Order: sequence, then C-alpha cells, then structure tokens
Amino acid sequence: MLLFKLLKFIHILKTRYIFPALFLSIILMLVVSCSTRQNTFGTRTYHTITSKYNVNFNGKEALNKGIADLDKKRKDNYLSILPIYYYPPKQDLSSAFPSFDRAIEKASKSVFKHSILIRGKEYVKTMNDAYMMMGKAYFYKQDYNEAKRVFNYVTNVYKDWGSVEEATIWLARIEMQQDYFVRAQALLEEVGPLLAQNKIKSSTIRNDDKLKTKSKTVSKSKKIVKKRKPAPVKKNTSSSKNKKKTEKRKITNNVRLQYYTAEAEYALLAPNGEMEDAIDNIKIALQYKPKKDFRVRLYFILGQLYEQLEDKQAAQNWFLKVIRATPEYDMEFNARMQLAVNYDGTPLSKKTIMKELNKMLKETKNEDYRDQIYYAFSEIARIDESDADREFYLAKSVAAYTNNDYQRTYSSITLADIYFNEEEYIKAQAYYDTALMSLPKNYPDSEEVIRKASVLKDLVDNLNIIQLQDSLQRIAKMSEGERTRWINQMITKYTEEERRLAKEEADRMVALSATQNFATINVNTQGQNNKWYFYNPGLVSQGATEFYRRFGNRKLEDNWIISNKTTISFEDMTALNQGGASQEEEEFDEEGNPIVKRETDPKKPAYYTQDLPLTPHAIDSSNMLIANAMYNAAIIYFDQLSDLKRSNEMLQKLIKRFPNHELELPCYFLLWTNNTKLKNISQVNEAKNVILTKYPDTDYAKLILDPDYYRKLAEVTKENEHKYEELHRAYSTKQWGTTVRLADDLLKQTNEVALTAKVSYLRAVALGQIQGQDTLKLALTSIIKEYPKEPVTELAKILLSTLSPESNLTLNQVKDEDIPLKPVKETESADSIYNTNLNEYHYIIFLVDVHQKTVTDVKYDVSTFNSTYFSLERFNINSFYINQNEQLVTVARFKGKSDAMNYYTAITINDVFEPSIKDKSLTVYAISASNYSIYYNKPEARHLYKDFFEEHYK
Repeated sequence: MLLFKLLKFIHILKTRYIFPALFLSIILMLVVSCSTRQNTFGTRTYHTITSKYNVNFNGKEALNKGIADLDKKRKDNYLSILPIYYYPPKQDLSSAFPSFDRAIEKASKSVFKHSILIRGKEYVKTMNDAYMMMGKAYFYKQDYNEAKRVFNYVTNVYKDWGSVEEATIWLARIEMQQDYFVRAQALLEEVGPLLAQNKIKSSTIRNDDKLKTKSKTVSKSKKIVKKRKPAPVKKNTSSSKNKKKTEKRKITNNVRLQYYTAEAEYALLAPNGEMEDAIDNIKIALQYKPKKDFRVRLYFILGQLYEQLEDKQAAQNWFLKVIRATPEYDMEFNARMQLAVNYDGTPLSKKTIMKELNKMLKETKNEDYRDQIYYAFSEIARIDESDADREFYLAKSVAAYTNNDYQRTYSSITLADIYFNEEEYIKAQAYYDTALMSLPKNYPDSEEVIRKASVLKDLVDNLNIIQLQDSLQRIAKMSEGERTRWINQMITKYTEEERRLAKEEADRMVALSATQNFATINVNTQGQNNKWYFYNPGLVSQGATEFYRRFGNRKLEDNWIISNKTTISFEDMTALNQGGASQEEEEFDEEGNPIVKRETDPKKPAYYTQDLPLTPHAIDSSNMLIANAMYNAAIIYFDQLSDLKRSNEMLQKLIKRFPNHELELPCYFLLWTNNTKLKNISQVNEAKNVILTKYPDTDYAKLILDPDYYRKLAEVTKENEHKYEELHRAYSTKQWGTTVRLADDLLKQTNEVALTAKVSYLRAVALGQIQGQDTLKLALTSIIKEYPKEPVTELAKILLSTLSPESNLTLNQVKDEDIPLKPVKETESADSIYNTNLNEYHYIIFLVDVHQKTVTDVKYDVSTFNSTYFSLERFNINSFYINQNEQLVTVARFKGKSDAMNYYTAITINDVFEPSIKDKSLTVYAISASNYSIYYNKPEARHLYKDFFEEHYK
C-alpha cells in the first residue's frame, strides 16, 4: 500500500516537476534493489556490482598485501631444489595476519550483505569469488582446516560457476601440506581430465626450448618406472546434460596454470613422485604465461631438476634463461653459480667460468655472496677431483659467511665430512661445531651431524687436555733461565701484535679524517622540503655513501661502531669507572681457604707460569689428567668412531708412558678386544698373557677364559636380587631368626658392595631384636666403618643415635619403608602428572613476575596484540595471583593444540613480548583444559610443566 502511494506521488510529480521525479525514482530503485530476499534483475545487478567493486575489491587488495608481506620475508635455500610455492615458517606469518584477517572479514561481509541465497541456490555472481578469497586467506595463514572447509563449500554450492576446479586444486595443495598425498592425488585426478581437454601436446612442450636443445631425462636408477602423466585424459562418461554444463564453464588459463604447478608440486613432494613428471608439468605450466617472478622461479627449478638428472646441458640452458629474464639479483646470482657448478670439465669452459667467478668475487655488490662464490670454486675442484683445492675453497666459503646460514651450514658440513672420512678428527670437529651454530631443524641427516659433532667434541676435548698438559710439563722442565727467556718472547710477541693492530686502527682513522676534510655533501632538497628524510631517495643514498666512507662495510650488530671488540667483564668496567682505585677483596672457597686469583694480563710473567706443574704433586695431577684423557680418547676411537687402529695407538702410548698405572688392566683388555677384531693374533696373545699373568683374579681375566662369564654373572646377580626380596619379606614380617639366616647365606654368595651393605643392615636390626642393643650397636658401628659412602649408612647412623640414653626413641620406631628394597623411586615425571591426551580445548597462559612487570600492562599488550593479529577471534583475558611473586594471565580459548601453538609462535616472536620472555619476567605456555586444572590445583607440580611443554608442544 505504501509503495502504491509512493508511485502515485511520483506520477503526480512527473506531470509537474520532471527532475525531482527522476531523483525520487532512482532512490526508489536503490531501496528496492538493496533487498537480499528478492531475486530480480535489479537486486542481482546491484549486489553483484556493489560486492565486486567495493567489498570484494578491498578484500583482494588486503589479500595481495598479505602475500606481498610474506614474499618480503622469503628466504630461499638454493642449495636444495626450490619448492614450486614458498611456504614460510610460522614465525614469519604473524606480520601478515592483519591483512589476511581483513580479507576474511571483507569476504564475510560480502556474503552477509550481498548474498541472495534462495532455496540453496545463489544468484549473485560474485559470491564464489568472496568464498575463494576467504579460503586463500586461511590457506596463507596456514590454517588448513578452515581453508579446507571453505573450499569444500565452494565445490558443493558453486558447481557451475567455474570455481570448482580452482577450489579442488587448492584442496589438493592443502592435502599435500598435511602429507595426505593419496587424497591430493585423487583430487588432482578428479579435476585433471577437464583441465587437460585443451592442453598443448606434450611433444610440443618437451621441445619448446627457445634454445632448441633436446631434453634428456635419464633417471639415475635407470629403472623403468611407470609414470603418472601430467594430465591423464579420461573418457567422459557423464550424461549429455552434465556435458553441456561442463562446456558452459569458463576455465581460465590461470586455473590451468595452477593445476599443472600443483601436479609438479605433487611430483616433487610425494613419495611416489618422479622428477620427470615434475619437468613435464612445469613445461606445460609455462605455456600459460605465468607472471615474471613465478616464471623465472620455474626456470630455476627446471635447471635444478635437470642437474639432478645429470643432464648438464639442459640445466645450463634453463639457468641461462633465468639470467636473461633479469630477475632479482639473488636469483640471478645463484643461477650464475649453478652455471659454474654444471660446467662440462673442459679446460676452455673452466677458464671462462673461473674468470667470471673471479670477476664476481671482486665486485663490491657481491660481498654478501662471496661464500657462495667460493663454494662454486669448490664444486669445480670436485669435478676436477682436486681434493686439496676443494678443501681450500670450502674453508674460504665458511670464513666468508655474512648472513647466509644455509650456505655456511652446507659448506661446513661438506668440509667436516671430508675431514671425517680422512680421519682428520680435530679439523672435522671444528667445522661440525660451526655447522651447529645455524643448523636448520629440517636439514637432511641432522641427527647424524649432531651425533658426530658431539662425539668429536668429546674426543677433541681429551686430545686438547693431552696437548695442553704436555706443553705445560715441557715448559716446567726448562731451567729458570730458559723459562724466563720463553716468557719474555711470548710477552714481546703479544706486545708487537698489539702495536700492529693499534697502528692499523690509527692509519685507518687518519685516512678517514683526511677523506672527511674533502668530503662535501650537496643535497638538493628543492621541492622536497616537506619530505621526511627516509622518503627522500637522494638523502638516503648520500647518507649511505657517507657512512661507508667513514666506517666501511660494518655488520649490523651490537657495538657496530667498535671495529676491534674486546670482551670487558662487569668487574673490569666497574674498575674503569672507579679509575682503577678499587681495592681487591680476598675470596674464599667453601672450606674457607683463600682463592688465588688468576692473572689475566698477557703482559705479565705470572700469566704464563700460573698453570705450570712445578711441584711433584702438581706433576702427578698433570699426569693423571693426561692418562685419563688418553684412556677416554681410546674409548671414543673404539666405541664411537670404530677406529681401532688409533684406539690401539693411544692405548699403547698410555701403557708405555705410565707403566703399572691403575688403567693398565682396562687398557690391555681393550687392546685384546681391538686386536681380536683386527685378527692381529700376536698382539691378541700379548695382551692376553699380561692380563692372565698380572691380573688372574679379575673379571677381565675371567671373561677372556670364559666368554659367557658376564652372562653367568648377570644370572647370579638376578638370583641374588630374588634372595634379597625374600630376605626383606622375612624382615618385614619380623621373622628375626629367618632374617639372620637368609642374610648370612646371601653375604657368603655376593661381593657387591651396595647389596652387602643393605643385607648387613637388615641382619644388624634382626640381631638387635634377638640379642639386644649392645649387639645392635656393634653391628651398626661396623656398617658405618665398612661402608661409609653407601646410602644405607645414613640409616645406620640415625638408628644408632636413637639408642643413646638421652633419646626417647626406641628401636621399634624404625619403619620398614626406611629399609630400601629397591633403588629409591625417582621424582615423579611430568607425564605422570599431566595429561598427555592433548585433543581438547586449549589456553595460553602468561606467568608474570610481579616484581618486574605489572599485570595491567601485560593484559593491555595482549589485548592490543589480539586486536591487531587475531582480529577475527574473540578471546577472553583473565588474571589472578598464583603466589606472592607471580600472577597468571590466561587467554581463552582455542579449539585445539594447533591453534594454540600458532598463537604461541606469533606472540613469542612479537617485538613487544620477546624482550620480557628473554629476561624471564614473562613466561608463556600453551596448555590444555585438563592440564590447566592440574596446573592450578597442584602448585607443587607446576615446575614440571616446563619440561612437559618442551616435550609435547615444542
């Protein structure tokens, strides 16, 4: 009725006032078209245009910004085959969260305000774009479950809108990231036939090289492998109606590009993937004209794949394509490195490549790439089979490190492996140790690298002890005059080096000062008076030039302005501040003896004499250190490195240098063992004769005579344990006579000190019950004297004190549980306290040290962080005291462990929270709902949660 009256009113206006009538007609049309409950041409047009050019447009801009932010943090590892798509580590995601959240918010707004969904059918043609945008935003956030839910919705609701194929491809990529390769393969095969209908023939693709070279895809294994075709064409058995619907779909080249790159990604990631399949699919993808950066990345990957297949000519052709495409310098540089690595070994080719590499080495812009250039030199040496040159250039590559952790790690491990195989263990240890400083968690065989580094560190530590003590003893044996001359030489050498460094620094400062007198900075700021300094490229460029002129190329680090950094302790700094007038205070050890302070000044003689073994006692201590280090090194050679030859050499040195040493027996036994494996019969008999002659009653001698000795000994030990349990049962039931009898039998059969002490204690208590306190006192006193270091001796002392006349305690007050039946139970583990089933809701908790931070500030910072990086979530923030020193702040709640850990990763690397976490004024954990209850209700177990969190979450 209201609409009828409004139309009648407009009709009257049209007869008198045409412009007002036209204006009201437009308003009426807009009002009617805003409805999402009516399916008319006007409503469809209005919502399609408004959503496409307003909400969806803004959402796509936010999505693209987030992708660009991630791309800025991209760090590709060119030492391995590049992935088709770059997936950043989770700690790099948080900076892009606001953009992705905005894209999701805009997509949700588009659906809420503009979707005309009537009886399960959508009538606004931009809704599929909104959902695709939402799914991609979740995908880039690596929230794969939410992304999967959105893409599945698209495939179910928008079947005839041209988005099903693209959504299916993204679903396949999600499955690959979650290691569900069977599902990914099924999804790609489902969408493959449609997208491959108009594909370019593979024969054309395989010969599409502009360089007109043949592709060689010879597998290293040379086995006939049944390959998955890039896009298998299957017969379409659907009905004619479905065929018509399929023909109506508009499959864009961009979707086909995504399909073939997804196929290539599958071929590279899946266990059953083949490099040849990846090559074919990448070549087909290139026909659909990807953007320049992505196209060049595919060129580079093709070069790497052909390199793996040992087709050097094809690899070089693709790397040349990379260079000719003028990519960003990082990729161009690595393409040039790959050209060097893939040279054909001819003298002419080597001369050309060496000339190019040397030229690159001299260019200033390549200062951060010199480690890679030296590695390219080492690869040329590898191809030429020049081991010495290869080791030299690998060492130069490690030394030239600036910021490329991948290259330092790879060069260090490569050189360490070479030295390890050459049995140069000290050199190998140094480079393994360097590699550990930047070893990525996903580095191939990282556990083996860590094991070797650990073993070699133990070995080198012992070898260094031997070398140091030998040097100290050599200097100690000098005459007083010789020692004084040696000390003076060391002081002179140190002083000359100090002067040389000071002169270099003085010359550098003079040069800078001279340059500064002639330096002029002419800055043209005309027309840019209102521009901030860093928005003015001219000012920034001239400022950078002036910086390099004055300071040179300094690494970005603390105290960068100091070229020659020397470690200064807090005490030294205090002394400097006090003008050196502070008086040294004498320090004492735990026993009250004065501690002799070590000399730290290399210009004073005491610096060189303070560790010299100048007394017989000091020489004995030094020899003990050498003997133990020799034996430990021999054990490592034998047990960890399987280097029996070096183990024997070290053992023989020990025996020769320290005859009749307490380690002589185990040394001879180890010699017997090593030589038995080496089948050195004469040396086996020599070691055997020494052991049987000098140490006939030892376990070593018995083991040589009876190889089953230890097995029999283990059986006896087990039998004794059973007898001890029987003895303890008799004691617990107060069968004192039986206790004494069983104890006497067991004492006759065992020589094990710990067991003998416990049995003697039970026997003493039983005798005390039978014969009285005088007997008990004698027995306890005997235990205390014979077994002073055994745990049961403490019980004997306590019981003996209760027998004194002054004490009101009686013998019957000693509890049975005080007598150890088995080893004392270890402290409860975290897993025995906390619930290991983590498939439930989670919280993030902050432990706040109230003496260093205020909870109000923490809650404000957390709230700001949530609104910035997790704006789509609705978290609750609470706080309360858990003790006098700490308050607990909780953020609730998360669907599961994965969501909680995503939040944990983001907040712990945030600039606001990271300093507080490092100084331990703030501690952050993810915790499940059940464990949160345990943590709150069991204060005594809270300290265990750190280990639990490290094991089950990190």
